Amino acid sequence: MSMELPGTSPPRVSVVVTTFNAALFIEATLDSVLRQTFVDFEIIVVDDGSTDGTASAVRRVMDSDPRCHMIIQDNRGPSAARNRGIAEASGELIAFLDHDDVWHADKLAMQVAFLDLQPDAGVATCFSAVIDEHGGCLGWRLGGHAAGNVYTELLEWDMVSGGSVVVVRRRALLMIGPFDETLRFREDWDMWIRLARRVSFATVPRALVGYTRRPRNSSREYEQMAREGALVLQKARADDPTIGQARLRFYAARDLFAIACFCAMDEKHELAWGYLARSWSITPAPMLRSPRRWAFVAVLTLQSMLPKPAYRLIFGLLGRVSFQLKRGRPFLASEAAEL
Repeated sequence: MSMELPGTSPPRVSVVVTTFNAALFIEATLDSVLRQTFVDFEIIVVDDGSTDGTASAVRRVMDSDPRCHMIIQDNRGPSAARNRGIAEASGELIAFLDHDDVWHADKLAMQVAFLDLQPDAGVATCFSAVIDEHGGCLGWRLGGHAAGNVYTELLEWDMVSGGSVVVVRRRALLMIGPFDETLRFREDWDMWIRLARRVSFATVPRALVGYTRRPRNSSREYEQMAREGALVLQKARADDPTIGQARLRFYAARDLFAIACFCAMDEKHELAWGYLARSWSITPAPMLRSPRRWAFVAVLTLQSMLPKPAYRLIFGLLGRVSFQLKRGRPFLASEAAEL
């Protein structure tokens, strides 16, 4: 466990960064933390058995700022790495950051202020702008307005949408228990559901996280997301017997719809249509009940029919209207109020 030095006080926030083979981008991720306008934090990097130069890259950051620390462990997966970081953390608030995402400079300041104004809230979230590996916005925005008791909404869809958006009170995590180490893709959704069953949420309505989307080279990873999504819902039903079979089918169909959205983000429209068909076969209710989902089907139709340059132009215009995110604009050059 982390130890407090004589004459010092623990930081307000512990930032837990989990990493694996991220030598090419971990320094940019950590730099986005060090540039925060809120400065009372520590960074705990958990290197989950990297075999490249990740540890050396982190040490360069450690040499420049004593708030950054590193733990190296054998590869055990993202849940185990997060659990190790939580165990070592000393802050009353814990924030999570994935190794290739970046934070807007005001992220921690805004979320800590939200939690200070809402002492009953156990979790503060925000939105994410989906960015490419060069830091440019792709026009998509993730996340919903998670405010108050959002347990039922989180069962329907992962409105937190990502492992890098949350700031959570340490006492809430200790009450809920660790991340499920049997999950490697959907462990965050499982944790948010369990938290929402016990504590209230608050959302800063700004895109304060740049979520780096690296297109999957294999359909197997989307399928793993689908399988683990089903496992998360089975776990939730085991913990909550009020979830009936009809509701479970609705949630399962909605999750497959979400995977179709990720396929579309990666411009893999054939896979997206496949997951939409699977969602519809379970129950058409999620698509029929939401005009926003009809809009997604329209976007997917354009993606399937048009050449990529034409589609990207049209979608870029739609993204600016819907999310105020200009495609290609550097995320870190944006002002929080404009996102």
